[in-house]
Amino acid sequence: MNRLALALPFLLLLACAPEAPAPVAPAPVAPALQEAATPVVVEADVATQQGSVYALDLDLVDQAGRTVPLDAQRGHPVLLSMFYTSCPMACPMLITEIQSIEAELPAELLAGVRVVLVSMDPANDDPAAMRTVVEKHGLDARWTLGAVPANDVRLVAAALGVRYRPLPEGGYAHTSVITLVDAQGHVVARAEGREGREVLVAALARLAATAPGHGS
Repeated sequence: MNRLALALPFLLLLACAPEAPAPVAPAPVAPALQEAATPVVVEADVATQQGSVYALDLDLVDQAGRTVPLDAQRGHPVLLSMFYTSCPMACPMLITEIQSIEAELPAELLAGVRVVLVSMDPANDDPAAMRTVVEKHGLDARWTLGAVPANDVRLVAAALGVRYRPLPEGGYAHTSVITLVDAQGHVVARAEGREGREVLVAALARLAATAPGHGS
């Protein structure tokens, strides 16, 4: 199956979205969690998902200038989101929120967790710009900041439930969505901003307990 066929469900979702940022539509929710979940955070029944985010089969150039596959962290629970390096407020807040979520986990669980941030501005986000963000926020080796080819940004945004649009004065208006995927790239939980921290942290802790690096 080619990449276009695999990505078609994600493209159809994005094509139906309004141009301006809007609340992320919730993914299917397990029956036991219907009452607990909020409109912007879900804990999905993996069996109901249409497929893995990793089915996109994309490569990105990371902060070290290496070309790595989107699924380079397969086997680990991964927190995924989108950003751009010149973002003045929303993206720094997003990074701080992910760090805050990580701080909820004991060190032995955190060792197995990975974070991947994909740029929505690949024309300007080269490895040097991404290294500046890494250094500014003190991000460790578990974090990958990377850019996919410009033609693939929409595919990633659709897969992660992120809506964005360029602004006339430069930069982007975008939603700050954090998506948690399991070892095979299936969406387990998704939240926007600080809403639903408890659900996201609980799901991450369960996945991290069985991840490589646990106990190291």
